[in-house]
Amino acid sequence: MCAMHSVKAYQGARILVADDTEELLTIIQLTLSTIGAHVSLAHDGKQAIELLHKEPFDLVLCDYDMPHHDGMQVLREARKIKPTPPLFILMTGKGTIELAVDAMREGAFHFIEKPVPPDELLERVCAALDNVMIAVENRALRNAVESHYIFSEIIGNSKALHDVLDVARRAAEQSSPVLVLGESGTGKDLFSRAIHFHSPRAKRPFIPINCGAIPESLIESEFFGHRKGAFTGAIENRKGCFEEADGGTLFLDEIGEMPLDMQVKLLRVLEERKIRRIGENVEIPVDFRIIAATNRPLAELVEQGRFRQDLYYRLNVLIINIPPLRDRREDIIPLAKHILRNSQKDLKTHVETISPAALEALQSYSYPGNVRELHNIMQRAMLLCDIDRLERCHLPAEVLKTAPAEHGEDDVIAAITSVENFDLKAAIKRAQEEVEKRLIEKALATSAGNHKQAAQLLGISRASLYNKIGKPEDESEAL
Repeated sequence: MCAMHSVKAYQGARILVADDTEELLTIIQLTLSTIGAHVSLAHDGKQAIELLHKEPFDLVLCDYDMPHHDGMQVLREARKIKPTPPLFILMTGKGTIELAVDAMREGAFHFIEKPVPPDELLERVCAALDNVMIAVENRALRNAVESHYIFSEIIGNSKALHDVLDVARRAAEQSSPVLVLGESGTGKDLFSRAIHFHSPRAKRPFIPINCGAIPESLIESEFFGHRKGAFTGAIENRKGCFEEADGGTLFLDEIGEMPLDMQVKLLRVLEERKIRRIGENVEIPVDFRIIAATNRPLAELVEQGRFRQDLYYRLNVLIINIPPLRDRREDIIPLAKHILRNSQKDLKTHVETISPAALEALQSYSYPGNVRELHNIMQRAMLLCDIDRLERCHLPAEVLKTAPAEHGEDDVIAAITSVENFDLKAAIKRAQEEVEKRLIEKALATSAGNHKQAAQLLGISRASLYNKIGKPEDESEAL
């Protein structure tokens, strides 16, 4: 029976069965009905091909010896279907090893000799459908990953960022090496993945390697792979990242940390496009695009003799220089709002907006850790915030130190002058509300968001404080 998934998992699977024996068609249809599959029947090769081009199928069960077109011809037609051809099981009562080998070479998933018991047939069909479901899940996961690493997901309105994006888009269309420069946290990994997923190699692997995180004793094995028994601890054959990236992109993060002897070997691979695993003499051809990233000045490392000049020139073809966040402050607010939206579900918070005062404070900070630091600041503030609006008081001290002084008197005057018809009572009421609001914000900031301490500073009960900030007391934690 079907071991990997429950029978429910196969309900609605679309299966085409082609055979010129009516009795066998009936038996197969009854067998497949036990898993709830939707079965279409064809009585010869011509009808099978017509149905293949008319309806989408997950799986084809096809006899080899049929009128008009044999099973191999049907298999070849099935393999032409785009974007995803159905899996194909070829059945025959005159099986030979040669025929089985030919069928597998043409792309058949399985080869079955007739007669086949219903239980065995069902087991083979379920195994094929398991593969279909895994492929669907993998495509969905890949699509989700690709949609995350696209240029439109790189947020910002500044000219500096748009200029870099223009260069990155052009780089995606090329096959030359790319060198991505920028301080830590600027998004070098994000840019590199976006370049890959917009390139002709998008459907092939993207293999990231942090050159500074691999022990020097293992770095050659990590890049070239090894044969079982090549050294102590090599308990199995293993591909290196050069092979893993074949057809795709190899992303070398922190390339400035790569040891000099490995730089020589990398340069040789880039020139020869061949590698040898440790412990083997066979040369393996490799084809990958290289994207390297660093937060260090490579030109200075070359002058100091710590980075090879020939490798530097080899990598220094297309340059993406990402400016730090402090040099594109107009990107801070859209980034903060983007982080807020994307973090709500993961953090399980109900923060929906950011107050103008908090935005002003965020925009005034210099972010030595760049976008990564902004992301951490926003998530920390969201976790501290127990109302639907993130306020200035929820931001960490390092941000508030550089923020402009809180508006006080000006806000009170603005509140008064906003009252029409010189209504004295209304003006006094508005001024009181503004003063109260500012005092509450200051008390919350002083107490780092601790409502009990803030209430004590204000000389009111905690219940009164919750009432004033619009938060029901029964939702609060006991502080």
